[in-house]
Amino acid sequence: MQTRYREFAAVADTLLTNIRDLLDSPDPKTRVRAIHHLAAGVDTLERQVLLEAQTSGLTWAQIGEVYGVSRQAAHRRFSDETVVPSDFFDQLLEDLGEDADVAPALTRAAERVRGSTNA
Repeated sequence: MQTRYREFAAVADTLLTNIRDLLDSPDPKTRVRAIHHLAAGVDTLERQVLLEAQTSGLTWAQIGEVYGVSRQAAHRRFSDETVVPSDFFDQLLEDLGEDADVAPALTRAAERVRGSTNA
């Protein structure tokens, strides 16, 4: 766990380093581009941190409390992300001890997760 949060800090440092020179540009379009990249990078980092927090056991209510919103609002805002480990569905199917035909929806979900982690 400690290593993961250090990865987040390194990503933030890299993001800030990469836009620092752009923000110092005399060209307004370059500065706008820098802010756009910063916002996109922060959004990506935010989702990664939230995913890690959820897999560590943080609830939507706790996340909502941090953001000053209800658990429902936090869920609506961030629930489009997969919140299970990439091998979750494979492990679930294995634990069922049945052929994949028994749970075709789980098989499709596992394929989607594998596809999103390979992209």
